[in-house]
Formats: sequence, structure tokens, C-alpha cells
Amino acid sequence: MGKQESGLKVILVLVLIAMFSAILLAYVNQVTREPIAANKKAETQKAIKVVLAGLKDISYPENPTDIQIDNSGAGYFEAKYDNGKTAGYAVIVKGPGGFTNDFDMMVGLDSSGKIIDTYVLDHKETPGLGDGMQKEPFKNQFRGRQLNDTEWKVKKDKGDIDAITAATITSRAFTKGVWRALQVYKTLREDQK
Repeated sequence: MGKQESGLKVILVLVLIAMFSAILLAYVNQVTREPIAANKKAETQKAIKVVLAGLKDISYPENPTDIQIDNSGAGYFEAKYDNGKTAGYAVIVKGPGGFTNDFDMMVGLDSSGKIIDTYVLDHKETPGLGDGMQKEPFKNQFRGRQLNDTEWKVKKDKGDIDAITAATITSRAFTKGVWRALQVYKTLREDQK
């Protein structure tokens, strides 16, 4: 009988610890949900300012409009001038198949479909290698390009984009993400006709 009571006590203690842990995790999740959402929104607003730099006197909606591209979700902010004409788009897409995982990025396009700038919203790529996608030498080669004036692959795959040294997989994913953003632009333009 002593071993059975001892076994029940151990089980009871483990159940109580598990219940306490679950309650604590639920509480922490509840407490941090709003600050995380606020930080994400602030990061998105910062990204819009970066990717649409140079467009003056524009306004855009508070939340992105959802769109399906290449069997995956994307979103966009349509920036407009005071007169109501479209100034450009800030497009949120996934960079598919990064070294560690997909990553979230934003691409800014002017009204003619030229890339203004890019911004990585969230990634888990290798520090010192894959995170080079956030640095000027890599980002600069995308600025001013359009859908039809570029072979949207890295040079190793017979494309026009210089890959980051030792981070070809990340470079491919980033390039695919930019291509997806350009597909969003193309779809929006076709819908306006």
C-alpha cells in the first residue's frame, strides 16, 4: 500500500505542477498579447515609411488589404496622393524557403511598378550570413527594377540577382519574395483595367 500511495502522490504533484504551468503560460500570453501587437504595428508603419521613401504627401489605410498570390497570402497598403491618385504600394509577402524558414518582408513600389525599397519585417536567418538581406549592398540591387526588366533568380540559377556570399538560399527566398510583391502589383493593375 505504501508504494501505491507514494505513486499517487507523485502523480498528484506532477498534475498540480502542470496545471500551474498552464495557468501561468495563459496569463503571460494574455499580458503580452497587446504589447506584441502594438510593436508589430509600429514595425509595419516604420517599414511603410522606408519602402515608400520619396513619395510625398501620401496617405494609406491603417490595415493592409489581403490578396492571394502564388497560392499564398499577401497584403498591401495602397498609398494615395491627396488628389486620390495611386502613388504606390507597400506590399507584404513571405520570402519562401529561407535557410531556416519563410520570412516576412515588405516591398515598396511606385505607381509604375518600380521597386522603391525593401524591408525585412521578421526573420530567423543566420546572423552574419542570411541577415545580409537587410544590408545596403544586397538591397540596392533591387531598387528601380520592374517585373519585366529582370530575370528574378540569383546568378547561380542564371538570373540577374547577386546572392549574398554563403547565403544563396536566403538570397533565393528574398528574390522570390520580391517577385511575389511584383505579382501583387501586376494583379492590382490588371484588376484596375
